[in-house]
Amino acid sequence: MSRDGVLHYVKGLEVARLTPDGKVTMVPAPGLKETADRLGGLKGLAVDASDTLFAACPSSILKFKQEGGFVTMLHPVTVKDCDSDPPPNAPAERSPFLTGLTIGPNGVIYAAATGCRRLLRISPQGKVDVVLKAEAPWAPTGVALHGEEIYVLENTNANADTHEWQHRVRKIARDGKVTTVLTIPRDARPGDAKKKE
Repeated sequence: MSRDGVLHYVKGLEVARLTPDGKVTMVPAPGLKETADRLGGLKGLAVDASDTLFAACPSSILKFKQEGGFVTMLHPVTVKDCDSDPPPNAPAERSPFLTGLTIGPNGVIYAAATGCRRLLRISPQGKVDVVLKAEAPWAPTGVALHGEEIYVLENTNANADTHEWQHRVRKIARDGKVTTVLTIPRDARPGDAKKKE
């Protein structure tokens, strides 16, 4: 969501905008459908502090221009120590299967590399570092920033054909300490979440 309250969301192979007054328009991005299709689809969106929109494809980061259009910021995204957990029948060139992402105030991108069980930090220059590793069967699927703390949504067997997931949220503190904040069992009902802090 941008500062003016506009919600961006993936609609097929395009990005739509929903304004606070309910108006829906498409983000002007000629060639996006073809590029997104070739790169495996749009899997996550984020807006930075200047309202610049970014999108994650399975192995790429796209950056949208304020005046319209987009550029491929980074392709391919590679992870040196990937703990491979790809979706069924997925081509290897789509690794690390990026899903959720968020943008820090300094332009650093945090991306959930679901197919590698890793959370990545990508510098504005395109340098990729691993920030967090998840042990099997967990894998990051989403990420959010709150001040200097990073919150990571993880699911069990996130790329499996069956969607019998458990969910947990882990926090990376400013000093690098990782704690589990919340675990939601697979068969949970409202109110079943187990807080750790």
